[in-house]
Amino acid sequence: MSLNKGLQSGTRPLTDAMEEGSTEFRRLAIQFPSNLSVWTKLYAANQTMLLAMGHQRVISALVEICSNLLGCEELTILEIDHTTGKVQFLASEGLSSQQIDTIAQTARQFKSRIDPGSPHITSDEDGKPDSGLGQLGISAMVPLWKDAESSGALVLFQLLPQRSGFDAEDREVLQLLSTYAGPCLRSQNRG
Repeated sequence: MSLNKGLQSGTRPLTDAMEEGSTEFRRLAIQFPSNLSVWTKLYAANQTMLLAMGHQRVISALVEICSNLLGCEELTILEIDHTTGKVQFLASEGLSSQQIDTIAQTARQFKSRIDPGSPHITSDEDGKPDSGLGQLGISAMVPLWKDAESSGALVLFQLLPQRSGFDAEDREVLQLLSTYAGPCLRSQNRG
């Protein structure tokens, strides 16, 4: 299922699209109960971001989604300036100061891998790790974008010990985040 839609960055079109998504996830859960788990995760992530926008807490909502739905409590949310490549950390959870310094120093590597609409998972389908990001301990990088331009990333590090990687449901949640997280943050910043 492709969740990637061109979204205008205004709040009303964004909330309309997200409300439409929630309605669709509920419908799919009823129509295809064999996939209830994925529709429930997508609905929960979508609703969490949608409600957070109205309360100016999108960053907290993204941390909650990553922790509760994806099993990742080590993450950072960052913006990358296109002209200078400078990194601004919007939030960091569970990371050491050494990891944060490493991220700041490798910003150009992140910038070149951010593709609007496409989360980057550090191991391919064969389980082979991505040599660059995987060496930094990164499990996934989700682009944050405004309109058609990438502007940062949600970077997930080590998963909880009981998790061995991202399954198909997790990949759907990562795709949802790549579609809506950036525009939600931008709308909140305008608010």
